Amino acid sequence: MNDYGGIIVECRKCRKSSYLKTINPAQTAILKGAKKIEIWDDEITSKEEVIEKYDGIKELSGGLLVIGDLEAREYQFNFEAPHIYHCSSCKKEIESLIKSVFVKQTDKIAKEYNSLMNFILANSRHESENLVVELDVQCSCGNAFTSYFHKKFQPDGKPIDPERDLHLIGTNMPILKGSIDGIMSKNDCKIILEKFIIRWNAIYPRLLIATPFVGHQWLSKEEIVELWNWIKNFLDPKKSTLVTRTSTYKKYKEACHEAGISLDLLEEYGLNNPIIQDFTKKQDFHAKIYSAYSTENVEMLLGSFNLMDGPSVENISFQSIDYKTFTNRFVNPMNIPIVNPTPMGTGWLRIYQELGAWKAFWYDGSNILNKIMTYE
Repeated sequence: MNDYGGIIVECRKCRKSSYLKTINPAQTAILKGAKKIEIWDDEITSKEEVIEKYDGIKELSGGLLVIGDLEAREYQFNFEAPHIYHCSSCKKEIESLIKSVFVKQTDKIAKEYNSLMNFILANSRHESENLVVELDVQCSCGNAFTSYFHKKFQPDGKPIDPERDLHLIGTNMPILKGSIDGIMSKNDCKIILEKFIIRWNAIYPRLLIATPFVGHQWLSKEEIVELWNWIKNFLDPKKSTLVTRTSTYKKYKEACHEAGISLDLLEEYGLNNPIIQDFTKKQDFHAKIYSAYSTENVEMLLGSFNLMDGPSVENISFQSIDYKTFTNRFVNPMNIPIVNPTPMGTGWLRIYQELGAWKAFWYDGSNILNKIMTYE
């Protein structure tokens, strides 16, 4: 649920105060140019009661942009059903098992991560933006396997919270295509997509999301904004291309306007999310394609589901194909431009177990990618 109210801001240059009506004022932040000094919540106090304390205060109309942190992306892997990772032997889901083993090792993982961080900072070494944690697990059927958790690495000296910062991106067992092929609710389709996007953000250089609709005509303005916020949160703006209809974007723009958010102003200041600002407009399509691609491989979710929540059912299926087939069978018939792929990054940092002890070292990421990019 959204809270409605506003914020009082002080310009860092002239020190004058202004006010702005906004949703979720407690969470709204100033990106640059000013600082937030007070908020009001319409259910607790009125705007007038707050602004009367500031002599000559005026409503903010330009010159300063008040927004949330556009670059902050926070999500966690959802270990609940529906599942995308299964045992290659007994075919049972293994995500809940991986979680149970993972939570018991978080303190040791955090300790090894801190040791790795200190070593890198002390030696001025930063050779990778990807870190993987390998976790050995045994299925109830006796089949032993390795699961892989990922984090974008920055040598910032900050400690890690494994349960918050590490995301499951695969195992060394194949993805069972038949387990992601059938009829599911919209809610379940979206959960499946979330799990794959977490995987794709970590290992693929490019993502392509093509959906004619985000939500449907009966959604409230708040629900429309929440769905687009989901897109901005899950999709990496440096990697992703969104294709949708102009009318779909216009509904979002109108919903933002009613909430006091000007997308035009965001764009004017160069602060709009690149996924939103640079989306590809296409009218004549009804296909839904959710994909990640590189020069080596493409993973795709296909089906009837648009980006929305709900209990009604849709069809969904998973495919893995080569890039040439992807362009010939899916991209070219849609007549949409895409960013040419690059090879997958190979220089990774690795935290792993050896003879019961946790260790860390540099690693050729292709070894990991070759293990988690197998299919059956």
